[in-house]
Amino acid sequence: MTSKIDRFLSEQTLKTPYLVVDKDIVRRNYRAFRDRLPLAEIFYAVKANPAAPVLQTLATLGSNFD
Repeated sequence: MTSKIDRFLSEQTLKTPYLVVDKDIVRRNYRAFRDRLPLAEIFYAVKANPAAPVLQTLATLGSNFD
C-alpha cells in the first residue's frame, strides 16, 4: 500500500466496500508494461474497471481500450 492510499484510508469513514486506485501506480505500471513490450499494441479492458479517472489516465498515456 502506498502512503497516499494509506493517508486516504485513514481520512475516510466509508461504510460500504470500495476500491481505491492510485493513478500514479496506474501510470507507472502502464509505462513499465509499454517499455517492456515496445512493439505491442496495449488495450485496457474497460469492463475490468470503467472508472473515468482510470480511463482518463490511461488515455493520456496512449492506451487503447477494449
